Amino acid sequence: MKKSLLLAVILTLSSHAYATDQGQTVPSCQATLADTGAQLDFNAYKGKVVLVDFWATWCPPCKKSMPFLNSLRNEKQKDGFEIVAINVDENSDEAKQFLAANPVDYLMTFDPNGNCPGVFDVKAMPSSYLVDKTGTVRLVHLGFRDGDEATIQQHVEKLLAE
Repeated sequence: MKKSLLLAVILTLSSHAYATDQGQTVPSCQATLADTGAQLDFNAYKGKVVLVDFWATWCPPCKKSMPFLNSLRNEKQKDGFEIVAINVDENSDEAKQFLAANPVDYLMTFDPNGNCPGVFDVKAMPSSYLVDKTGTVRLVHLGFRDGDEATIQQHVEKLLAE
């Protein structure tokens, strides 16, 4: 509850100044790469189609989406597709424990201070931003429900074909 309230306050205070929407360049934000401890740099992914996925361990739909996202990433990686996941748990150790039990193959970052959700104007958990090869946000997808898999896959395949 405390985590949800903090995230809601951060999102409310920052939503009007930094909203990210379709047609805009993917913004930079401060998140730490899980594997190296370096800072996330979206410029490293230009030329690829990237799905930026915001998630937290307290979000059941987030956890539900992860096997699908991992499968999609592994299937399409050879075509130039990548997923950058941004975990927003206040305590990154909770996310690390979850990932140890439920590993994924895509890039994982941690943002316990909520910088990236504020910059992107995240309105729901999970939230996904599909970015084309030029770094432009082409789709903002909120939540994860049965049937979303086909929609997300169609958008990824369309952008990979461009």
